[in-house]
Amino acid sequence: MSDAEDKTRLISLSEAAELYGFSQDYLGELARRGRLKAQKVGKFWVTTPQEVEDFIRSRKNRGVFRDDIQPLD
Repeated sequence: MSDAEDKTRLISLSEAAELYGFSQDYLGELARRGRLKAQKVGKFWVTTPQEVEDFIRSRKNRGVFRDDIQPLD
């Protein structure tokens, strides 16, 4: 799988939480509020690594994000 395909594959919020160091509850709250682009499939929320990284970058650009959390490159 290429890097581009890897960034756009759907992952659960649980997997995203593990990959990026957030809690699943926090990512779920962001998804419900529309702050993290995600979609509900059945009873589960899914997103892409790219969307999580975009969220991290947007928060850093606004100056409201911890410096020790970095997107995966």
